[in-house]
This record gives sequence, structure tokens and C-alpha cells, in this order.
Amino acid sequence: MALVLAAVPDLLFRSKVLEAAKALSVTVDVARDADEVLQKVRAERPRLVVMDLQAPALQPLETLRSLMGVPVVGYLAHEEVELRERALAAGCTEVLTKGQFSARLPSLLGRAL
Repeated sequence: MALVLAAVPDLLFRSKVLEAAKALSVTVDVARDADEVLQKVRAERPRLVVMDLQAPALQPLETLRSLMGVPVVGYLAHEEVELRERALAAGCTEVLTKGQFSARLPSLLGRAL
């Protein structure tokens, strides 16, 4: 069972998540699209989902509405103020800029322990 589900299609950010998880011995599974996110959340019941809120393949707002009860930390570009508000309204637990997400990644993953 994965403690964290990384809904991160972007290879750069996915590698950051996997590297930080390895250093903390946190089990991470990866989902590349909305269907895979929902399937893995149902099957694995992760303690945390990290999500790229700008990835079209994830259909982030619709997917967030289906993940009620699962903590989700989303990240996006700092200028995406409207998307940030919509993600929070759709059920995202916390929304960070890409820089904040990268800087706080070890502590975010540590929440799953």
C-alpha cells in the first residue's frame, strides 16, 4: 500500500517527489491521469495525494471533487490565483506554488508517516 499517491504527470516534479520519498522511506505510487488517480485512491487508500493542478490529464477540479475525505496537496504556478481558489473550493486541502511545493516536499511527505 502506498502512503502517498503522486498525481504528477510532469517528469521533473515526479522525480522530485520520488527522490524526497526515497530519502524519507515513504512509499509512493504514481498516477498519470484522472482515471488512474481515482482507481488507485479506491484501491490503496493513500494517506496523502499530491497533485499537479495544472495537468489537463488529471482533470484536477473534477478529480478533487471525487476525492472528498482524502487529504490533497496541490501545486500550481504562482500566477494561477483563480485556479487556486477553485481548487480549494473543490476540496483541495492545501494549494502551494511550485516553488513552495518543492521547498516543502520533505515535510509534506512526512505527514504520511
